[in-house]
Amino acid sequence: MKSTSLPNFRVQPYAELLIAFVLLCGSLPTALSLSYFYFAFGSNMASSTMVNLRNLKPIASTAAVLYDHRLAFNVPGTPFVEPSWASVEVETGSSVHGVLYKLSEEDFTRVCQTEGVPFAYRLHRCDVVPYIGNGEDAGMQADETKTIKAFTLRAGRKSWRESKDIAPSQSYVNVLLRGAKEFQLDQDYVKQLENIQCAQNVIGGGMAEKMLQFAELRNKEQ
Repeated sequence: MKSTSLPNFRVQPYAELLIAFVLLCGSLPTALSLSYFYFAFGSNMASSTMVNLRNLKPIASTAAVLYDHRLAFNVPGTPFVEPSWASVEVETGSSVHGVLYKLSEEDFTRVCQTEGVPFAYRLHRCDVVPYIGNGEDAGMQADETKTIKAFTLRAGRKSWRESKDIAPSQSYVNVLLRGAKEFQLDQDYVKQLENIQCAQNVIGGGMAEKMLQFAELRNKEQ
């Protein structure tokens, strides 16, 4: 999926109330239809995850960087299968690269539902800087004054956010790398992902890649 230009869209102040309504009722009234910017940093960076696994149709997408946050693996998964899932945590001086998606309200609701908001994750407001990835240093050169207000996901429990990270599976990290390379995130950040210490006691190296491959095969056959 090619990067697409994204206008400077302001997230409505009542958005969180609307999202709560949608999670309870399943949809929004037509008159209140909105679009949202969502910053993906984990497996959702891969466009195939969004399209094939979650059955979404992003309106636009581009590489982006979130400053003063770090990539964390503090959302517990299933031991010996997928030990943990990615999150972001506030950390001054750190940065997280990912993919900024513009989504319809229906697709944004779907992201929230499939990611387990507000139990596994909670919505986190943030300002991200979009850039056109070149696989080198485009993110570092991006104009930090041109931010877009977006939502991202943070670990749903305070105890998780305050705990040590749980090593993820290699399979899960491979999906992150797939998305990072697809959108040509900065080279240094890709190397950071490649150097993540993965869990060694995981059955078959994890299930994340297999789940995505199955979804791709299923959709191909339809």
